Amino acid sequence: MQDLSEITLFKDIPREDHPQLLALFKTRNFKKNHNLIFENDHSDEVYFIRSGIVKVYRVKDAQELVFNFHFPGHAVGEIEAICDEKQLYRMASVEAFEPVAAWMLTKKDFLYIINKYPAVLRRAYNLLLERLRIMNRKVRSLTFDDTRTRTANLIMDLYHNCGGQYDGVYRIDFKITQSDLADMLGLTRESISKTVNELKKDGIIEIRQKCIHILDLERLDYICNEPDEMSAHRIWHER
Repeated sequence: MQDLSEITLFKDIPREDHPQLLALFKTRNFKKNHNLIFENDHSDEVYFIRSGIVKVYRVKDAQELVFNFHFPGHAVGEIEAICDEKQLYRMASVEAFEPVAAWMLTKKDFLYIINKYPAVLRRAYNLLLERLRIMNRKVRSLTFDDTRTRTANLIMDLYHNCGGQYDGVYRIDFKITQSDLADMLGLTRESISKTVNELKKDGIIEIRQKCIHILDLERLDYICNEPDEMSAHRIWHER
């Protein structure tokens, strides 16, 4: 990714202004499993993912809970940069799920862009509202759904955000392990393994080279037990 217009927050910035703004960005590269941001840290940089995937998570009592994944074009750390300095601390950790190339802005430069282009702030607020919606769905699921329903909904979410249909098979183009699924759902490795094996045995999914293939989308949707209009709400990020 070389173009500022490919970053969701900056889509409304006139193209003729891109060159002078690009001078503010610094390039950063992160190896797999290296952190961009640490929970409770007082750093204030904003990162924009150019390639690779990062995961957002928190750890308590040695247990990891993954909130979300971010892909090229997404920003991380922008909400803390907007907050008042007295409240500045990282609410979650951000780690490279695979090798990541990113652009980095200081808080000062990010606020300069926001002040010059108010549309950036409007997009940031929209992203914040989307994340609140995602968290509300997660809380509801953790509270009311059983393991099978939670797992089915996560697989469906992954498909809607990073999947496609190939030769009649619905594939999630995102290599993810059962441990990753467990961390996203707040489940034990044993529970998610049992549920995934049941879905495979029922002919609903199969896993090839760590990628989930959905063999029966209709039955998976039935297990999700969600209203028909939910599909539009499965998208994690504004585009």
